Amino acid sequence: MTITRTAADAVEELFTPDPDLAAHPAIRAAARIADVLAPHAAAADDPAHGVDPAHLALLAEHGLHRVSLPVAEGGFGAGARVDAEAVELVSGACAATWFVDTQHRSPLALSRGPVTGLAPDAFAPGPAAARHRPGLTAGTTRAGIAITHIRRPGPPVVRADADGSGWRLSGTADWCTGWGLIDVVMIAAGTTDGRIVFAVVPAREQPGLRPGAPLPLAVMGGTRTVALEMDELAVGADDVIATVDARAWLARDLAYTANATPASLGLLRRVLVAMAELGTARDRPEAVETALAIAPRAAALRAEAYALLADVPVAERVPERTALRAEITELTVRAAHAAIAARSGSAMLTGSPEQRWAREAAFHLIQAQTAGVRAAQLEAFRRT
Repeated sequence: MTITRTAADAVEELFTPDPDLAAHPAIRAAARIADVLAPHAAAADDPAHGVDPAHLALLAEHGLHRVSLPVAEGGFGAGARVDAEAVELVSGACAATWFVDTQHRSPLALSRGPVTGLAPDAFAPGPAAARHRPGLTAGTTRAGIAITHIRRPGPPVVRADADGSGWRLSGTADWCTGWGLIDVVMIAAGTTDGRIVFAVVPAREQPGLRPGAPLPLAVMGGTRTVALEMDELAVGADDVIATVDARAWLARDLAYTANATPASLGLLRRVLVAMAELGTARDRPEAVETALAIAPRAAALRAEAYALLADVPVAERVPERTALRAEITELTVRAAHAAIAARSGSAMLTGSPEQRWAREAAFHLIQAQTAGVRAAQLEAFRRT
């Protein structure tokens, strides 16, 4: 029997890793789980249904939040390239599930001690690290975060005031994803002496901590994202997972957020393959041609981004990383809208993946967006 190579195969081959990488246990697990997640992506995006806790448990069971941890600590001991491929597969299958799950990574990293890219003298571990590390590593304790507000200039949006050996937290954290799906939340609060306190508290309403209603998000509405209001929330010394120098942390954050995200590349990859499949199935050669025209550029940008991510120290070549991230997100937006054109009117139905992918592409423009990233993104749109 002759097996015909399709246009979708040709697109996918541009993104397929070499055999050794594809055979890695983490990537094999991610591919299997992606097949489970994909049929439920529309429901996970929908606030009326939302992310399935069983799918989060499946990711934890297979260790996809700890791909880079040493084998002796329950991880895969893999490098950045393996982790990126696994994230691509999961996020491309179901962005909402990926987004809830990825919140867990920051508390896990801080629980393990000084983080990469931060000088040891800028980091002080807290007692909560040892207490939470086993559960965070195993995934039996699921964590969320309320930390993005620390990127804002000026006085701390969430303030930590000393209270004996502990702290009182006050202010509003606008974004906390996974409320009702997570066991604990890591809250970042600024001190008057230029530090950031990362405290881990139970993810439930309590004296001094009040969650708002789920935010009416345009995309990933099923992630149960809320704002948290804190009014002198009492945090004991043993609830602190780490304290860091604010300037050092923000400098590190600027370097890391300059990188293109594997999740946006996972979406781009999925959109292009789907457009080629749709064009073939519906005899729309212009859709096939569009997918085949965009895919080589997408694959080349992806290769450049991953070479920087895996092989170059994070603080180096930041302008190049930022420009690549901008070009990739702009291309993802363009590809997602091309997929809408390829589908035609039915792409406007709420159940169609194309309109959801377009909304996800918009999300990747603003996720972990800094002023430098925003400027580069707008420049990328001006060049189009």
